[in-house]
Amino acid sequence: MTLPAVPSAMGMTVELPVSTPELEETLHRDRESLVRDALLWQRWVRYAGLLALVALALVLGERSNRDMLIPVASVSLAYVLCVALTGERIRRAETVHASRLPALLVTADVLALASLVWLTGSPAVASRLLLGALLVVQLAVFYFGWGLGIYAAVLSALGYIAITLVLPPQMPGAVPVLRDVAFTVGLFTLVSAVLISAYGSFRERMNRLRLFCKLVEDGDLHPVLDLGMDKRPDDLTLLAQSFESMRARLGEQIGTDPLTGCLNRRALETRLRTELRQAKRRANTLAVLAIDLDHFKEINDTHGHPFGDLVLSGLANIMKETARDTDAVARLGGDEFIVVLPDTGWEGALTFAERIRRRVDETTFTSPRASMRITISVGVALARGTDPVSAAGLMQEADQSLYKAKSGGRNRVFA
Repeated sequence: MTLPAVPSAMGMTVELPVSTPELEETLHRDRESLVRDALLWQRWVRYAGLLALVALALVLGERSNRDMLIPVASVSLAYVLCVALTGERIRRAETVHASRLPALLVTADVLALASLVWLTGSPAVASRLLLGALLVVQLAVFYFGWGLGIYAAVLSALGYIAITLVLPPQMPGAVPVLRDVAFTVGLFTLVSAVLISAYGSFRERMNRLRLFCKLVEDGDLHPVLDLGMDKRPDDLTLLAQSFESMRARLGEQIGTDPLTGCLNRRALETRLRTELRQAKRRANTLAVLAIDLDHFKEINDTHGHPFGDLVLSGLANIMKETARDTDAVARLGGDEFIVVLPDTGWEGALTFAERIRRRVDETTFTSPRASMRITISVGVALARGTDPVSAAGLMQEADQSLYKAKSGGRNRVFA
């Protein structure tokens, strides 16, 4: 066997699988659908909120109903038209989340709230604006993220400052001194910061959970959900733990070969595609070993299938004990096995293959009725991150090397 003159590139893979462009597109479409539905649903929240606010202003406002009726009706009509027209635009829009429509609605919320507070009360009660604005901030950050939540908070604070210090009062009353205004704005900023931090973090964690679920939905049971980032345990943490436990159980039930405990063919194909994407992304190397038991049919014919199963299980145990935590051992069926070695060059792959071959050659497989030693043949293939090779192509190369190892006399490694 001649070793190719390629430097070793052994290492450890510690990164989780990354999403593919197709998966990102799926998540984006799901997000767009959710945002569109949320905006359309929020129309009724906005209408109900406006109705409640107008009723409070008319019943408990400081001005008479006759004086307030026209300006309040004008603000309400403008707001209703804005929400209705925006809703119609949302129905027709191809993209919502990346458009300016959510920001337009948040702006309309704050301006309508500020206008009604200014029209129906004195500067002394302008803090009512900030109470209502907390709801706007919460909805903005929960559905649209940090940026829009911060924008809603800043716009609300500016509206409060304008009512108390800039705009002419619509009702007689004491004007808050600058120190009181600063204290109120500071308290509002503190509460808004807590809301934005909590709900913004919630969305990020939820997005990680959605990505994890999509990977599992596509059959990729390899990724592990990182719970270490959840520094604020809550019900979402419990949900994530439940999903992680479910993934592990699914991996045990449908991702492994029942006889040997190795990955099955479907899990191998998913894992190999994932590792190949990682290798291409980092311009690293990925080795694949195709392993076949020599004369396995004769073992079954001579000693029976129960002993053949014992040999297969023993061989799988040797491979799993030799492999690293980041490697993958799979059984394709019969006596065919595949070992995936991430971040491994020619030298490391050939060393690993020879180590397995030697360990199998030195092992005696024993049952109450039979005892024998066996040999294996190993074919090695390698993909560099810059190579335009697919997972199926890499498997085929390894299989061709295995064929040459068996044609060359068996009990050997060929690359």
